[in-house]
Amino acid sequence: MAVRDDIKAQREKLKGAPLKKKLSYFFYYYKIHLIVAAVIIVALIWIINRQLNTKPQALTGIFINAENTDISTDSLEQKTAEKAGIDLSKNSIFLDMTNTMNPGGPTDQYDYTTIEKIQTRAFNSKLDVIGADASNFKFFAKQSYFCDLRDIFSDSELEKYKDDIYYVDKKVLDEESKKMDNPDYEVETEDKEKAKSEELASSFVKPDPSEMDDPIPAGIILSDSSFVKENNVYNKNVGVIGIIDNAPHKKAAAALVKTLME
Repeated sequence: MAVRDDIKAQREKLKGAPLKKKLSYFFYYYKIHLIVAAVIIVALIWIINRQLNTKPQALTGIFINAENTDISTDSLEQKTAEKAGIDLSKNSIFLDMTNTMNPGGPTDQYDYTTIEKIQTRAFNSKLDVIGADASNFKFFAKQSYFCDLRDIFSDSELEKYKDDIYYVDKKVLDEESKKMDNPDYEVETEDKEKAKSEELASSFVKPDPSEMDDPIPAGIILSDSSFVKENNVYNKNVGVIGIIDNAPHKKAAAALVKTLME
């Protein structure tokens, strides 16, 4: 007997049957459909609730090669929110400490995954700050990711950070930009071991603006940050933070830098 005829026969038998028997038949023949439907409904409810409960991001930061990724950023986010006037009941701050990348530039698929993540966010104005070990900060600075901090902070504020400013040479950035216009452009990398050695806190040499044609303050060295030291974010290696050139929340980004440098 065909399945269709079997179902028809069963329905004939159920005519005038009690409700309990009819429900038993229904669940027997349609239980798979019910389970699938239930899963779909639960999934839709989860997606809708997630969308309704997701707060707009008022600040987004990515940190690369943090030496301690198992830390809470709650207090840092709270202090930053207070400085920037962000209502955390309506908005959120997202600081991602889990990213890794080999010093000296990309050498494997994991490095390129990190770069793609940052590139996608930055190009779509979904990223405000990058914090990184000195070697990788240098890499992104050379790609012109960071804004001129003179456009963010006042002269008196920059004077306060003068010993911690990371300078880049605009002439070098312009030359690199011309290279990037070439369709055959390939990212330049440095020797990994050399890069590792140069970013060690014990041997790091800060770029000297007096040796540059057109020095630009692009980052703040985090060696004096109490949060960074207390949480071992960058201890063995020097860490630097910069604000993305097209960051959508530059006021909040500046507040984060100020909070870190307290």
